[in-house]
Amino acid sequence: MVLYPYQQRVRNHILQGKSVILQAPTGAGKTRAALAPFIEGFFDQPDSTPRKCLYVTPMRVLANQFYAEYRALADSYCRRHGRHLDVRIQTGEQPDDRRFEGDLIFCTIDQFLSSYLVMPYSLPYRLANLNAGAIAGSYLVFDEFHLFDSEAALPTILHALPTLSRLAPVMLMTATFSIHMLKSLTSFLPNAEIVTLTRDEITAIDCRGEQSPRQRYWTAVDQPLCADAVLQRHQRSSLVICNTVTRARALYRELKQKVGQDTELLLLHSQFLPDDRRRIEGELQRRIGVNANRTCANVIVVATQAIEVGVDISAEVLHTELAPPASLIQRAGRCARYPGEKGEVIVYRVEKYAPYAFEADELLKQEMDTAWQWLHKCKGEIFDFTREQELVNTVSAPRDKQVIDGLNADRFNRSNYIHICQQGNRCGASRLLVRDVDSRLVLIHPNPDQLLDSPYDAIGLNIPVYSLRAMVQEWLQRSVTAPWRVKRLYERQSDDRAESRQMVYHWVDVQDTKELGETAILVVHPVLAGYSEREGFLPDTGDLPFVSSLPSATMRIERALQPLQVETYTEHIQRVLQAFSELALPELRYAAPALERAANWPEGSVIQAAWLACLLHDVGKLSSAWQQWAHAYQQAINQPVAAHVALAHTAFDRQNPLHVQAQQQVSAKIPRPRHASEGALACKQMITEALGNQRCLTKATITAIARHHAPFVNDCQPFQLVPNADHILACTVQHIPSALRQHIKVNLLCKQSNGNQIQEFGNWITTPRDQFGWMAYTLLVRALRRADQRGTELGRGAL
Repeated sequence: MVLYPYQQRVRNHILQGKSVILQAPTGAGKTRAALAPFIEGFFDQPDSTPRKCLYVTPMRVLANQFYAEYRALADSYCRRHGRHLDVRIQTGEQPDDRRFEGDLIFCTIDQFLSSYLVMPYSLPYRLANLNAGAIAGSYLVFDEFHLFDSEAALPTILHALPTLSRLAPVMLMTATFSIHMLKSLTSFLPNAEIVTLTRDEITAIDCRGEQSPRQRYWTAVDQPLCADAVLQRHQRSSLVICNTVTRARALYRELKQKVGQDTELLLLHSQFLPDDRRRIEGELQRRIGVNANRTCANVIVVATQAIEVGVDISAEVLHTELAPPASLIQRAGRCARYPGEKGEVIVYRVEKYAPYAFEADELLKQEMDTAWQWLHKCKGEIFDFTREQELVNTVSAPRDKQVIDGLNADRFNRSNYIHICQQGNRCGASRLLVRDVDSRLVLIHPNPDQLLDSPYDAIGLNIPVYSLRAMVQEWLQRSVTAPWRVKRLYERQSDDRAESRQMVYHWVDVQDTKELGETAILVVHPVLAGYSEREGFLPDTGDLPFVSSLPSATMRIERALQPLQVETYTEHIQRVLQAFSELALPELRYAAPALERAANWPEGSVIQAAWLACLLHDVGKLSSAWQQWAHAYQQAINQPVAAHVALAHTAFDRQNPLHVQAQQQVSAKIPRPRHASEGALACKQMITEALGNQRCLTKATITAIARHHAPFVNDCQPFQLVPNADHILACTVQHIPSALRQHIKVNLLCKQSNGNQIQEFGNWITTPRDQFGWMAYTLLVRALRRADQRGTELGRGAL
């Protein structure tokens, strides 16, 4: 991979374990600078760099583009190196890696932060603590950092970075850091190197291939953006960027009434289904992309912020509504993008500041107004990267200073909010910690009960809450005849709330927009709203053909109906340990030693804790009550198991009426007891001794065991283990590495709980406040949950 000099500097810093803050022009190859060291380390030096990279973007379109590009690159590397780089994407519209299992994962900031805060938007409640462990010890890249919400996402990221950067390198990059922001970020990343480009480097990149530099002429006009203004300047290719989907849709319709038949008109915004979005992006590439014959084009593209970063196209004229300077510069990057091109950027005033500034954000309104005044004095001027930086430093510096000062002043409160969220209290967390414009999945269906089998898999649109409030209010008031109007998804765990692997869903009628904060999914009746492949989601147009559906229904039903086979306790633990070694351990090989160094824990202690968690996670199933329930059920389905055999899983076939009836009847007589927290208490002294009284790591291990089914359990029920529990446990110890066996004393197993132990135990399974303890817990519970799931899958068909 041939690199520019600045990309080489970035590579060297990352491979040395340093974090980087990068400022480089649009189109200068920041993504390659960030990923070159990771890819090189992955193929050539597997143990020198983190095993996983999370590439975080502010917008889905950016993630989509990079995913396509680097998946193809990974395939070429695989052919040369014989090793596969698993490239995946995780966004609201393309949730292909909900559990962060890939090697290189492109995701949006919402997906990243919601996972870090233990409220992943992509996973059900019972799996809330699965993804946080993928973040600790991963190489983290934050692209277009300036676009992250300065009131929510940005402070949350900067709160996490000082600790996360001690485990693995972190990279922050954008084209539009102000000098004040650039320098201030080093206080959050104390080991970071600032990388900027010299004027000569910028010129060399702009003139690659010995072409003349690109030129953009900027003008600010004191009038609203309208169809006539666009048509007056249109020649071959025009790009029109509005600040909201509503404005873009209205302008598209206005242009549609006025353009000639020879002019192609395209609309692109965030409220398209993935397939249609990709189709439109493909059309853009064919018309005005890097390999297109742009001199033959006759196209007008109307878009929103969805196009301002990452989309590799170049238009002759850019018409844009006024936005913050950083966004304007990003939008300008889609005009005269390539060497030798000339283009015109026209900025129009706006009456409303959404979605950038609402009533409370007077400073951002002032920044946008000051930007327009600054640009209005520069009519017809050519802007190069130096001039763009003058705009940012002059106009954005006051707000950047306010942001940094606010971050420093609010660190304590921010820390409390984050800890409260990580304890399972999600109330208001999205607004405070991720962004105020978080989204909801909106489905369209006349009978939404048909989607309840797997509502998170249903095909729908992700709509920002600030837009959705107005839509819902209008839907509730519109004069139409419908059996219902808007419903929200209500979800709870099934009867055994603490450890159930199943969720129970139903729909609740929405009466007020305040209820939007209580759900992740809405469904609207199709008489009120619809969908068009050319215009996307249409909140004002009903009775269209589209309805939401569940993809791959046959495969999903087959998976759900797959019979489960009976499995002994010893067999299950053996398979979980095998799964941990093959699946989960590779993720820990970089993260665990880094955490040990950062926390000053003994070498190898985190890996040892992970083995212990997998070995001991189901000891609670050795309780007399759990075994009594399991054997009674096996007897009821006419598949009895010898009384002396300890079980970990019973047989179950949901298509077999006998199994369903037996489960209900046995559970009515002998309620199936819990086992996760109870097993953690039974092994508490064993774990403490094995880890050498490392209290923080011990608490993390015990909490991981207690919460390997339910993410926020904080209590324990009375239990009594079967008489031969220590013998059964001793048999499973033989399956862990020999170097660890000597630390495990089975004679410390607590065979029966008492009231004092249960009361005291609650202090051991609370969410760790210490950051190193928190990261240890997330690493361990992720490793355990993945190993347990894989081990269970391996056990199907056993005995």
